[in-house]
Amino acid sequence: MRTTRLFTHLLPTATLGAVAALALSTTPASANSGWWYSGTSASKGCFTSYGDKTTACDIDTDGYKALVQILSIRDSLLYRVVDNYNDGKCTSRNASYFNLQEGATYQIEVCIVKNGGRPLDCRAHPFTA
Repeated sequence: MRTTRLFTHLLPTATLGAVAALALSTTPASANSGWWYSGTSASKGCFTSYGDKTTACDIDTDGYKALVQILSIRDSLLYRVVDNYNDGKCTSRNASYFNLQEGATYQIEVCIVKNGGRPLDCRAHPFTA
């Protein structure tokens, strides 16, 4: 009976300690934009906070290139990444190219473009770096 009473008192403390240890030992997840597509899904792009990596992928054989633009929340162009290849691979740029402020809100805009042309078929989505 004494063992049961001791176990009843120690179990909540041990459980709380295990939960706290687990919470403190895990690292926070990096924020990212997730994958977004142009209006006709001919290109896709994403932003990953770890390394400030922006990726553009041309996923449709249509004569256009994939264009991913990172914009301020007020639509000012910060930088762009173009994937010139239609080979199933993607083109990425990291923090050495442009470093976004952590916790700030930006927009990722995924488009298609021809050489020397204006971006077409664009879709923009907000994200937090």
